Amino acid sequence: MKRPMTLAIALLALAVAPATAQKVQIDWDHSVDFNKYETFAWAKTPEVSLQDSSPLMHSRLKNAIEYQLTTSGMIEDEENPDVWVTYHGEHQTKVNFNTTDWGYGYGRGWRWGGGAGSSTTTVSEYDVGTLVIDIWDAETKQMIWRGSATKTIPAKPEKQAKLIDDSVAKLAREWEKKYTRGKM
Repeated sequence: MKRPMTLAIALLALAVAPATAQKVQIDWDHSVDFNKYETFAWAKTPEVSLQDSSPLMHSRLKNAIEYQLTTSGMIEDEENPDVWVTYHGEHQTKVNFNTTDWGYGYGRGWRWGGGAGSSTTTVSEYDVGTLVIDIWDAETKQMIWRGSATKTIPAKPEKQAKLIDDSVAKLAREWEKKYTRGKM
């Protein structure tokens, strides 16, 4: 008797949990030869970043992006970059409603209805964040690559830091499909 109840509780927990799969989307200028770019710098933009509202997260994001770009073979050059890099993010609070019915009722063959039971609706809120990284050609001022990653934001800062690293690494793998300089 314990096994069916344990299974029911496990299934209920899965049904209540919001979707947690990370969504990564990439768009790029198909006419660009990405291998001509050697250097990058951070663009100063009025767009929303975490620099003022969350300096620690801003630092983590910037460091993760710089690490991935330099690992791919690019060099940071504040004076004369080939590309400008920017990021911005947003978050949205989502609401999840889950109703569970417990009880019994009479089957279809009965002529009159009846039964006993109850239902409970639980409401849970969760934050979904989207990180967008843009790369612009410094000479033409045209965007050449955009990557975005969307996922539920964990409550603990150390898990948020890991999420940043994971998100930037996934986006970097997509960047490296276009930018193969130094890769053999």
